[in-house]
Amino acid sequence: MRPYDLVVVPLVAAAGAALAAPVPAPLAESTAAVIAAAACSSALYAADYLTRAEDLATKPRRPIPSGRLSPRAAKTSAILAALITVVLACLMNPRTLLFVALSAAAYYAYGKWLKNRGLWGDAASGFAGWSCSLLVGACLTTPWPPAGLIVVAAALGLQGAFGNLLLAVNDRSHDQRAGCRTFPVRHGQARAARALAGLAAATYATAALAPLVTGRRPTPGFFLFLGVALLMAVAALAVAWPHRLGGARPRQAITWHLFERLLLPGALLALTGRSEAAAIAVALAASVVALTPRPILPPDTRRRLPVSRARSGDPAAPAGRAPPVGPSLDGA
Repeated sequence: MRPYDLVVVPLVAAAGAALAAPVPAPLAESTAAVIAAAACSSALYAADYLTRAEDLATKPRRPIPSGRLSPRAAKTSAILAALITVVLACLMNPRTLLFVALSAAAYYAYGKWLKNRGLWGDAASGFAGWSCSLLVGACLTTPWPPAGLIVVAAALGLQGAFGNLLLAVNDRSHDQRAGCRTFPVRHGQARAARALAGLAAATYATAALAPLVTGRRPTPGFFLFLGVALLMAVAALAVAWPHRLGGARPRQAITWHLFERLLLPGALLALTGRSEAAAIAVALAASVVALTPRPILPPDTRRRLPVSRARSGDPAAPAGRAPPVGPSLDGA
């Protein structure tokens, strides 16, 4: 498994449970995190299993082609994790299954059709991995998610779309060989960078509305987490931009994003008035991200993208492969 993926979705689900709860509900928030972790595990294993033929041809360092994981183990693990998700969801609030089903449908649509449809695929990935996780968490403390959380879910979905597109930028050469028509393959590095900037701006403009739409008084912790997350998003954009001196470095941008995506749910947790707990949760998750080994790129894919090639959209421009940045990114 990829712990640096698994620490994010539980944070998002716990934030959803905390924001929807009229009073603090630590047990429900913890259960939301467990359900989200199980669902994320199922999605990751299923992605490894369903894309094993494509990965064998174009991404031999993925778990199944490299021999680190057998197809049978991936399939069995995906089924078991899905059963855990369904059982816990039914015990806590059967309505949760609606958002679990929506997430599964979006994942399926992404893998089947939308990955080759540019930004539609990135949007589906963000909705499945992040928006639905927040709404699942909300169902553990209220019968249905409050209307205001739809706006917050949209902000998280936009952040998820940003991450999926960033991975697609890094993975462009692999996707070209596999015949995948992702946004960077169809439109080139420069246009993809502009799309990333638009998604980042939309993410944080929407997230800034969280106090207003949830009826919660903004806390210093909320502004601190949100501000640092925004700075990390800007740093990721700066090193991913194809016109920068020395060429774009999407792999380094993904590293920035791996930490940035922890801070937005941290800000939402801090909005509930528990900034200290949010700081501890984010620090623990960041430690996992920092200490967890990630797949090593082959030497010939570690070069930076030259500015001239990035500008022209040359398919031969080398693009390294980074680790997935979210459950919805696995298999991108």
